[in-house]
Order: sequence, then C-alpha cells, then structure tokens
Amino acid sequence: MSNRDMTQQQHWDNVYDDTKNFFGQQPSRLGLSALPVLKKNDVIEVLELGCGQGRDTWFFAKNGLRVTALDYSESGVCQMQDKAKEKQMEDIITAKIHDAREPLPFPDNSFDAIFSHMFFTMELTEEEAAKILHECRRVLRSGGLNIYSVRNNHDPHYGKFEKMGKDMWKNPGGFVVHFYNEETLRQLSADYDVLWIKEFDEPTNTYTRKLYEVVLRNLK
Repeated sequence: MSNRDMTQQQHWDNVYDDTKNFFGQQPSRLGLSALPVLKKNDVIEVLELGCGQGRDTWFFAKNGLRVTALDYSESGVCQMQDKAKEKQMEDIITAKIHDAREPLPFPDNSFDAIFSHMFFTMELTEEEAAKILHECRRVLRSGGLNIYSVRNNHDPHYGKFEKMGKDMWKNPGGFVVHFYNEETLRQLSADYDVLWIKEFDEPTNTYTRKLYEVVLRNLK
C-alpha cells in the first residue's frame, strides 16, 4: 500500500509500530502548562483525546490524576495498555481504542476535564471538530475544563505541501494537518466560556511549530 493510499489511522499505526516513543518520553509543552491549571481547579478525572503513546497520559497519572485515554490507533493504545499493566497502573490509566468522530462512549457528566494536544489538528473538518466539542460538553461536568492545542495559521507549514481540504495540508511525512485561526476557534467554542486562547511555540529538530493553547470552561 502506498503512502497516498494509506488512511491516516493506518499511517499512525505504522508510525507507532516503528517507533515506540515517536514524540519522546517527556510531556508536551501543553501538558506542562495544563497540569497546574488542572490542579488549581481540583481536577481528578481526565479524559484525553488522541493520546498516542501516552507521554502526557503518564505525566498526568504520575501527578495524581486518573486518566481515561482514547486514540484510534490500535498500536498506540495497546502499547499504553501493556505499559499500564506492567507498572500496575491499570486503576489510574484506562486506555481505549476509539475514533472520536463517533459519540464518546461515556455517560453525561463523567469527567472533570478533557485534554488533547494537537488532536484537533488531525484530519478533522471544522464540522467534525464542532461535533466533538459538543460531545465533550456532554461528558464534562458543570464547570469542567476543556484544554486543547492546535497548530495555527502562523505556523511555517501553513499553506504548504499537498492541499487536502479547508486549511488542511498533507506534509512530506504523510500526516494531514489542520491549521486554525483564532476567529475559527472562538466560533467553535461558542457554547463554552473561553478562558484564554494564547500562542506558544513547540520546537522540533527542523522547525518550530506555532500552536494555540485553548482553555475552555463548560457552562452547563
């Protein structure tokens, strides 16, 4: 199967099979920024969307949070499940295979917070992102936080490579990336209280990503 024919889900499975710590073992910059906010708001139960191989999942768990982590990559989730069993942390970390474009498999008011680093920057249309954010409100408790990051229109890769849809391009690594501007994020967050949207940098070996950190509070 060529890279062009491969779905993004298959691509992530292959990447995680080939590299056990694709993003490294240290938490993301968003994870580091989010932890004190979660602690300040007395968060205990966190839902993580697009957990990958779990670098932020483990960081939160080691700092006293209980994390339910979802990803549509079977490879990434299985690696997390094996690691949680090995470290006897299955009561703290629950990893599940799930495509978040489908309804979240949890009752209403299940979580104190939802966290996702670059999940919405995947191959999701604005309509799909809006639907997921609505589902997040359903499973969040009243006053719960939704903290996420997206690559933005100041990013050096914005507008480059193979166009895949509105504000989406496939880079040479085979990843489809959705970039957002602040106005779009505020429109998508209309049902939340927007606590802040601020830009931050995430350096890589070859360039520096430009992202927005978005922190929302559930108003229901």
